[in-house]
Amino acid sequence: MKSAISALAIVVSAATATACNKLDSAPPTAAAQPALAEDDAAKVADATVQTWLSMDAAKIKALYSPSVEAFDFAVPGLSKDKVEFDKRQDAYAAEKLDGAKQLERKIQIVSPDVFIMSGTWVMTSSSTPANNGLVRCTDVFQKDSAGNWPIVNEHCSPPPKAA
Repeated sequence: MKSAISALAIVVSAATATACNKLDSAPPTAAAQPALAEDDAAKVADATVQTWLSMDAAKIKALYSPSVEAFDFAVPGLSKDKVEFDKRQDAYAAEKLDGAKQLERKIQIVSPDVFIMSGTWVMTSSSTPANNGLVRCTDVFQKDSAGNWPIVNEHCSPPPKAA
């Protein structure tokens, strides 16, 4: 009985090793995706910034994936769903920020379909000076099946006070 179990273990091991070798040596079934150029990601990021600066609520909401997860710098907690998220974007557009200057920006290419834009901003409003201040944001863009780059994750917060 022990020799039958040992023989079976040897056969299973050999079959597993053969299958693994076939997987390792098999040609890829799909062509590798071309790398995302930083210039292309920068164009998407620039267009996104221009849309934010437009203060057009409908255009701003269109930047985001239906399943976006986001931390807003003015509202505690994650949005519960896209409807609540859209209400936050309506409130942002209503703030009438008439000055927004990006102080710094970094783009990180994660894959051909994902990149991250991080940056800091000075935001000003001549009609509501209480809205003036610094904010830092990180946005994750993911290419969809139509070739668009909606934001799938966003985290914005005020930077810590300097010591």
